Parts: sequence; structure tokens; C-alpha cells
Amino acid sequence: MNGPVFKLRIITPLKAFEREITHIRLRDESGFFGILAGHADFITALPPSLGYYSDRQGTETFIAVNEGILSVKDGLVTLSAREVFESGDAGRLSEIVKKEVFERSKTEAGLSSMLEGLEKAFIEKTVRFEKGR
Repeated sequence: MNGPVFKLRIITPLKAFEREITHIRLRDESGFFGILAGHADFITALPPSLGYYSDRQGTETFIAVNEGILSVKDGLVTLSAREVFESGDAGRLSEIVKKEVFERSKTEAGLSSMLEGLEKAFIEKTVRFEKGR
């Protein structure tokens, strides 16, 4: 679908960037919706979901959104989310998301183990302090 181009600004805690697109299709709690250039101002909450957008050449990019807010204000579409993953290939997008979730799980397990060690050391020091009083 070619048509007038507008800006899509994507903001996550780790990065912010813009794309020039002709339309975007996402899902909120009411179902799928689309946005074209000239869309009325709008805001909605996005659950974890999949969608896509197209650029002026008609190239589709698939996106996975890990919860967020999508707003349209004065012709600028802003997608703010915990994470946004993009790929021109839906199968590749699935691989990217699985890899990121797996890496995050490993990191979180390591942090949890470290925090358990810190908590144990804190308790031991507190006990020694209390016994020394």
C-alpha cells in the first residue's frame, strides 16, 4: 500500500529512532487497527502483540511490541514500549524475540543468584552485629 509518508517514532528504554512509513497496523485491546497519514489524534495502550508497517517502497517490516502506548499527535505517530523488535521476515522476527527472551532469562537468573548472595551476606553481617552488641 503506497501513499503519503509520515513519521513513526519508536521509543524504548534503550533506544529511540524514526522511520518514514505509509501505514502501520497494530493491535490493542479492541482488536487490530491501522493508521495512515492524516489520521486523527489518537492514543491507545498496546498489549504484547505483533504488527507491521510499510515504507514508501512498499516494503513491509514486521514488529513485535512488548506492551506500550501508541499515540498520534499532529501527524506524528509515536510508539513507546518496553521493547520493540523489527524484521522484514516474520519467521526471523520470531527467532529474534525468542533469542532476546532467552538471553534476558539467563541474565535475570544471574542477577537473582547475585542478589541472593548479597542478601545472605547482609543477613550474616546483621547477625554478627547484633551478637556483638
